[in-house]
Amino acid sequence: MAEKAVRNSASLNVFLAVAAHPGMPFGIVELAGRGITADAAASRWVLEVGKLSLDGFALADKLIDFGEREHHLVGLWQESRAGEIGVVTFESRLAEIVAATETWAPVPEGPVEDFSGRLRRVLGPGTDG
Repeated sequence: MAEKAVRNSASLNVFLAVAAHPGMPFGIVELAGRGITADAAASRWVLEVGKLSLDGFALADKLIDFGEREHHLVGLWQESRAGEIGVVTFESRLAEIVAATETWAPVPEGPVEDFSGRLRRVLGPGTDG
């Protein structure tokens, strides 16, 4: 039986590739980990806050901004893999992208409702849980 293809965002794919790349300096692996967390937080913000609180045009503008950042990340990784930039430049530019991703979604003040229960997989009859 063929495995189902996993559909990740381009950002997540790059962050995972960076973290798994052999010989990658620890500082860069740490940045990739922060990027994974920031990418997940951004996706969650879109589903739980952005879609509910922004009109279509405002959300579209926000998503276009995120897409541009993702485009820069993919380009940076391609430059690195092609040997067009060194490790120091890669780390510096990656740090800028990660920091921007971490601040992309506004963080509400005060307690935040836990929406994770809505995102959990619902098991059907005859499945083990």
